Amino acid sequence: MQENTIGRPERDPFETPVDVLAEASRYDFLLVIVPIAFAVALVAAYVLSVSIVQAMGVAAAIGVLVVIDACYLNPPIDQGST
Repeated sequence: MQENTIGRPERDPFETPVDVLAEASRYDFLLVIVPIAFAVALVAAYVLSVSIVQAMGVAAAIGVLVVIDACYLNPPIDQGST
């Protein structure tokens, strides 16, 4: 059984992720870095037999650097005020 599309044109299912990635800003990518850093730290702690506290410390330091960069070094500016 196939869904009938009434009034909607057929779209390629890969167009939506491409559109979202094209609209993503620098700050969106920075927000993705923080959880990825923690996930990589967990895997590295397991694989490399490093203490979880040490691995989480490194991931937290990366998170702090990302927040400092996003908020203080390169803050978002209002396009209408320039």
